[in-house]
Amino acid sequence: MSRLTRREFLAALTGIALGAVVPGCSKRADSGKTVLTYNTFWTGLDAHAEVMDWLYREFRKRHPEIDLQVVQVAGGAQDNGQKLMAELAAGGGPDVLHDTTYDQVRPGYCLDLTEHIAPWRDRFYPEALASCTWEGRVFSLPTEYSMVPCIWNTKLLRKVGKNIPATFDEYLDVGRALRKINIPLTSLSMNGAHIFFSILFGDPRAVDVIRREQWESEPFLRAVKVVKKIRDEGLIPENDIELQFAGGASLFQQDRMGHYMNGAWTLINEITAEGVDPTLRERVAFAPFPAYEGARPIRAWVATKTAINSKLENEPEKLKAALAFLEFFTSPESARRFISMAHSPQGVRVPLTREEAGPLLYEFMSTRHQATSVFVIPNEPGYFSEQSQARALPDMFAAIDEGASAKEALRFFAEVLMS
Repeated sequence: MSRLTRREFLAALTGIALGAVVPGCSKRADSGKTVLTYNTFWTGLDAHAEVMDWLYREFRKRHPEIDLQVVQVAGGAQDNGQKLMAELAAGGGPDVLHDTTYDQVRPGYCLDLTEHIAPWRDRFYPEALASCTWEGRVFSLPTEYSMVPCIWNTKLLRKVGKNIPATFDEYLDVGRALRKINIPLTSLSMNGAHIFFSILFGDPRAVDVIRREQWESEPFLRAVKVVKKIRDEGLIPENDIELQFAGGASLFQQDRMGHYMNGAWTLINEITAEGVDPTLRERVAFAPFPAYEGARPIRAWVATKTAINSKLENEPEKLKAALAFLEFFTSPESARRFISMAHSPQGVRVPLTREEAGPLLYEFMSTRHQATSVFVIPNEPGYFSEQSQARALPDMFAAIDEGASAKEALRFFAEVLMS
């Protein structure tokens, strides 16, 4: 028996994962419908489950000529990414790609959508679409989007007689007051990247130095100094470097941490989730990170980007079906459903009303109006955001925790980023 090559083996796995759909084949199903495959790791336990079930039902109802096959990937985002890359490398993969990153764009696995979405491009927030753009071309669409403000425990603020801080000096004062009652202000393991980027993009030079890859420049140094100041003041939990996100969220839920930062999905996953004290939702408030040197930007985070497999460029029937799916997925109707059902906005501009969103999400997303500017982490150079968050930033925070100076930590950050 002849041995399979690695490519043949991966292609076989792809066929199995997609219900034996042959990669590159645009034949219709036995029913005469065009088969369209879509992968997702969102499960029935996820906050998106109800709205995604609605989306599938409505799309099938409105497009009876398309056989939408949803491929459920077990194991969450990491397993989805690994499995997806293996399938794409083998020349296969689903037709519509859930949760894509620059990892899939750079090798050419994602279709250039720029011209295809021209008739409905204006429906997106410019900053959301910018996050899905590489070298001026759109390769994905923003299907999960949020501001990233501070989520404050107002019970603890009242306990130390403080208001939500508007400036970084006030922020430190709050932290010192909490420290006196043995309560950490925040966790760098949870929030370090969000704090770092909030300070970095408050500097008008930030985008230019990133484009030039000047990692040890002043905008980066000032951001490191802020993170180091929080650590050196003792405003984080003991052994914070070992704290996972779930542990930090648990501290907040138990009134044992002043604030953390995350996207809107944290409301339904950590604040109002089953098993969490129901009164927690009554003692939270939201605001951008406090102003530093007069600037108070807020990050707009596209957490999930959905794309089309580039192999469909040669399969016009499937391409038409995939575009129909993405057009409906990101329609104003669907965007409103995501808000009301999943409490998780898309990057689609729809009126956010208190009635549809509910008071928590409405106040959460309204934090953009309190900021001096809205920023996204740029994709040029395209690997900056992913590599810095996945590799350079955690290692830099560890160096700070071990006593490195701001310049030493920044030098380490630069070395990791360029390696």
